Amino acid sequence: MYIIRVRGWLMARVAWLAGIFVLAILAAPVDVAGQDPEGADLVNLFFDCQAPGCHDLDFFRREAPFVNWVRDREVADVHVLVTSQTNGGGGRLYTLAFIGLGDFEGTDQELSYSTAGDATTDEQRGGLAERVKLGLVAYAQTTSAADRLRVVFDDPQGGARPGGRPGPGGPPGAAGGDDPWDFWVFRISANGFMNGQATSRFSNMFSNVSANRTTEALKINIGGRFSRNVQSFDLSDGSTVEEIRRDWGTDLSLVRSVGAQWALGLRGDIGSSTFVNQDLRWSLKPGIEYNFFPYSESSRRSLTLQYLVGLNYFEYTERTIFNEQFETVPQQVAAAELSLVEPWGRWSTSVTAQQYLHDTSKYNVSISGNFNIRLFQGFSVRMGGNYAWIRDQLYISAAGATDEQILLRQRQLGTSYRYFMNFGIEY
Repeated sequence: MYIIRVRGWLMARVAWLAGIFVLAILAAPVDVAGQDPEGADLVNLFFDCQAPGCHDLDFFRREAPFVNWVRDREVADVHVLVTSQTNGGGGRLYTLAFIGLGDFEGTDQELSYSTAGDATTDEQRGGLAERVKLGLVAYAQTTSAADRLRVVFDDPQGGARPGGRPGPGGPPGAAGGDDPWDFWVFRISANGFMNGQATSRFSNMFSNVSANRTTEALKINIGGRFSRNVQSFDLSDGSTVEEIRRDWGTDLSLVRSVGAQWALGLRGDIGSSTFVNQDLRWSLKPGIEYNFFPYSESSRRSLTLQYLVGLNYFEYTERTIFNEQFETVPQQVAAAELSLVEPWGRWSTSVTAQQYLHDTSKYNVSISGNFNIRLFQGFSVRMGGNYAWIRDQLYISAAGATDEQILLRQRQLGTSYRYFMNFGIEY
């Protein structure tokens, strides 16, 4: 009993000391990066990153301590909206829109920053931070921070990189001469994982390879993929069920610009999939595309219309419900896509319609969309989803699917629709 009382006394004292410690931490003065006690007139900055590579806010706060970093646009003097797209060298082209608010209303500007295809995360964020600081000078020069700002020029013949990091050729992303790869970017990856227990086993292997070349006049995308999924279960009667799902394919896309907003294209693919009862498939479809906005604005907004028409060839593993073992069928595809990145958030919507021309009753229409909208101070809502009307399942096997294939989702079943949805809120 005495030991129990001593332990209770010690626990009470420890809890009391912990409470005092927490209160001391909460009451201590906080030194927030970017807040100058001698300069209450510093610019309030709302940093809105809609691109990869710029989500480490602590790093950017430390790099630009001459502004106040705020978490809500409603109290900001400047809204920096960052978007990006892939550039010709395989890196990223960042666009930074500086939007003046309050007293800076109408004082807007736009800067860009391009990274190399092999740029590290530190190089990306370091160069991007330099662009952010450069753009903020126009606003900070009217505050008390102006007296402590300095202009530094890095010698392109071998001076320091932004942030004092030495390196030849100037800052990251700067042109370093002719591209020896002629804008081609190659990537390859291979992955695998497995898990199991006494009565079940699962393994998956998948790989991807791609070759891309992007210029203002021509875009070429070539991709290949392979996957093998194996599931095995030991049943109570002593038998074992094993199902294997294989998929491979190669895709080709060519897009040639024929004006500021028009483009001609060609899409093709070849592959095989046990999931959709196809030993072999290939397709080839030329088409045309129109973008209502010029390419220079594509990182912020785009509205495209696309039309493709061509042939599809299918060679089925099992005879289909339409009594076909192989067939060649014409198909047309029409698509519209809207993408917006604005100060109030992000919005994208697409509608795609596909129809087989040998039998116009065989079609597929899908609607996809997602958005993330800031409704009021500190509160945002996001939602995404897809719905498809399916009337074009030419590949369904006449033999049907076993119970094991149905439960393990190894075969595509007949359906007239498909959907998914996700949503969330943040404050």
